[in-house]
Amino acid sequence: MESMFDGATSFNSDLSRCLPTRNCMSQYNGVSLPTREPAQNPTEAPSMTSPPIPTSSDEDPPLLDDNLSLDPVSVVRTYDRYWIDRRSVQYTSGFKKEYDFALKKATRTNKVSSAIPLILRDMGPPPGSVFDPRVVWEKEKPAYLAKLKGEAAAALTPTGSTPAQRQPRAKTKKGSNKKATKAELIAQNSKRLEKKSHAKDSEKMENNNCLESLQNSTVETGVGKLQRMLKMLHITAAEFEAGGGAGEEEIFDILWALEKIPAFTQASEELALEKQRRKTEKKETKKNKEASSKSSSSKSKKSKSPVPALSENAEALKFLYESNDYKDSVKFARKLLQKRADIVNFQLTNMSDRLPPLSKYNRTFKLEEWQCQVLSAIDDKRSTIVSAPTSSGKTLLSTYTCANIDPSSTVLFVLPSEVLVWQVAATYYQFFEGNVTLCTDSIVFQDQGGKAQVYIGTPRALETALTKARGIAGQEMAGEREFMILDGGFSFAYLVLDEVHTLNGPEGDALQRIVRATNCPVLALSATIGNATQLREWFQLVRDEHLSIMGSFVIAGNRDEVLGVEHVARFINLQRYVVVKDATSSSTSLQKLHPVAAMTASRLSSTQDTSLISALSMTPGDLISLYHKMKEFPGLLCDEDSPDKFFFPQEGETSNKEKQISLPQTKLYENKLKELLIDFATSDPDNYENLRHSFDPPPLEKIDSLDISDELYGVVTELKEKKLLPAVAFQLSTFGAFHMFKTLLKSLEVAQNAKYPEFRNELRQKAKEKSQMRKVADGKAEKTNKKDGEDDAQAGFDEADMSLEDIFQPHPSFVLSPANSHLSLQEIKGIREAMEKAGEKLDENHALIRGLRRGIAIYTNEVGFACYRRQVQILSQRGKLAVVFSDEALAYGVNMPFRSCVFCGDMGPALTPLIAQQMQVSRSSP
Repeated sequence: MESMFDGATSFNSDLSRCLPTRNCMSQYNGVSLPTREPAQNPTEAPSMTSPPIPTSSDEDPPLLDDNLSLDPVSVVRTYDRYWIDRRSVQYTSGFKKEYDFALKKATRTNKVSSAIPLILRDMGPPPGSVFDPRVVWEKEKPAYLAKLKGEAAAALTPTGSTPAQRQPRAKTKKGSNKKATKAELIAQNSKRLEKKSHAKDSEKMENNNCLESLQNSTVETGVGKLQRMLKMLHITAAEFEAGGGAGEEEIFDILWALEKIPAFTQASEELALEKQRRKTEKKETKKNKEASSKSSSSKSKKSKSPVPALSENAEALKFLYESNDYKDSVKFARKLLQKRADIVNFQLTNMSDRLPPLSKYNRTFKLEEWQCQVLSAIDDKRSTIVSAPTSSGKTLLSTYTCANIDPSSTVLFVLPSEVLVWQVAATYYQFFEGNVTLCTDSIVFQDQGGKAQVYIGTPRALETALTKARGIAGQEMAGEREFMILDGGFSFAYLVLDEVHTLNGPEGDALQRIVRATNCPVLALSATIGNATQLREWFQLVRDEHLSIMGSFVIAGNRDEVLGVEHVARFINLQRYVVVKDATSSSTSLQKLHPVAAMTASRLSSTQDTSLISALSMTPGDLISLYHKMKEFPGLLCDEDSPDKFFFPQEGETSNKEKQISLPQTKLYENKLKELLIDFATSDPDNYENLRHSFDPPPLEKIDSLDISDELYGVVTELKEKKLLPAVAFQLSTFGAFHMFKTLLKSLEVAQNAKYPEFRNELRQKAKEKSQMRKVADGKAEKTNKKDGEDDAQAGFDEADMSLEDIFQPHPSFVLSPANSHLSLQEIKGIREAMEKAGEKLDENHALIRGLRRGIAIYTNEVGFACYRRQVQILSQRGKLAVVFSDEALAYGVNMPFRSCVFCGDMGPALTPLIAQQMQVSRSSP
């Protein structure tokens, strides 16, 4: 810290060096603020009572005084509170070679580029896991606007051609041939590209015979998609018939996804009509055979009607059917589905994680009413306060603000934590691939190449960086642009506030000042707003003040009316479990915990706990078990309350395509059962309590969070067996989170040594053999005498050879991540090199590195090891980690691909209902 104070004293007494520059913007987008004036003498304090700077000026202040002599130390130093080695976020992208003819000497200079874009690219969500609101909104916007306008829009739309509409056509008739030729060329090029893409897809599908590989593969054409789905169904059906791994739920999931492809449906109908036509022709030929034999003259022959040609998709499907056994697989899957009489019960029990939109084969995104309302408000540049549950897509909607502004403008995105900053920045970068500026307490970055599209940071760090209270510094003092110091100013086109309820948090004061300093529309997002109306009124007051200061009178036609959007339905499909310990064997097991067990009759029948009842979410498995329990009480249910009648109320046979139910439909059934439960608890509380107690878990023992070490390994092992990994394990104490991490790592290593005690020696022996083989290949193993041969044999494996072989790899049986996601030696080396570059040097035997190799990591709010935390985020997005331990760092609004959430022991009053709810939705995988 001495250098910090030494650098500060290098400023002389002339306070003009601390004045705001043109980038500092003393006026916040037209909102005039008092600015500092240079003191008249060195000892006089600067005045804060100077008149406001006008909103327009003919001349901009100079960036630097031309006569100002700069101290060399001041130029190279950065006077800011963000202290990080810039080399840790840079990489050598090439070199520049110059030749000095006077000195007759060539110089070579390395080109250095920022590594932040590469980090954001690697940290982005997997392709297809999130939807781009621009694409979806472009498709659904016309229908939504037409719905709002209703009959008025239909009345305004012309129903027929008018002479005025025909006149332009008559004028352009002369050049119609030229336009047709151009259209033909475009069609030919499109057909040629499609044919090339089809050949590429066919080659890819022919060489791919693994179900998991096909699931992760991508195709470019509609025919390729058909071939991919048919091949996956063929592989799954073959495995099921052979008694292998695939089950009925996998077959049904693929079949339903296949039948929802329009190209497959249309092609199947065409092939069915062609088959029927051939049968009809065959019958007619047989029937007229005798008549045709009696008269062979041409007059008696009837001309055949022209046969309609098959479409391209139908021809492709016909070829796939004829060249493979795909048709038999489709028939087998359909017959299997028809035989399943309890298809609704089967879906609710066995396919709760596959119901649309959770199906990995049919993952489509359709905007809900409230989402369309928010996107429409962004189109109108209207301030909006959104209150919607976590994991409902609020943050993704906010990315649309970047697509809806002028390319030269910028969006300011304020988030409460650093992990959220990196996550949102990666999402923005994936969608727009433009300049993204980051600003947190540990790092500040802006691209020196151009203007950023979006500023993303935490409140206090952004406020400090944008106000530039410390004036110019570092390279700015030489007239250059600092890539680790922001330009400053509050001129933004849109302000996005995620987790806006943090206005009451530790940095709420900074957040409020940012809101008042930015004169632009606001999009405020939160999952928990207790006073949404009061918050909307406060934002309305601020927007009115902005317009008043700008000279615009707040009238009905000119007012930025702040819109309030509230969505209460919680989209969570999270099955709850509780760890039960056997008193005799000391083993642990996971048992389902039904949410009804926590709802007493008095709480359920109380009108004051309506929000709690609405937040009482149930999984499809919870619903079917609740229905069967409610059937045990006479008169509680009727025939219409059964799942079969609810999901398929129409009488008669239902087609296979219509037998699939969706997760939103189960939410409607959940509301129906809740209404029956409320009536039951009100009218017969005693019997309701009997129903509730039937869901009670076994007796539980309260254990301190640090005393669950013995159970942790068994719980994680069972999660792996039930395919419930990856998981995030929370312990609000940072020390406790590290303790859990070390405990699980030690348990894995001890278990491996007990089962495979010679595994490490075997790796070293194989490495020695490979080392000796390399020496033989290089001609270095020839010996002149026996003694030299013995000495060299003893030194056949040295430290240099250790870097070539992976002798520290764990046994695959004791790695928690999937087999195809184990970290290789090269990946570990890359992680260690990145950390060493950031000043976080670790050897291969460090606990953090050993943990990564076994698929476990830790993410806490510690100041150090920032590069390690970024690596954890990247590896989690890639599916390389199975268990991540964390304190509250990953609790608020973080959306990462975790399948399960684990609460490690009793965390006392620190575990509030809000934090618990946020923790449960910090995972995004179904």
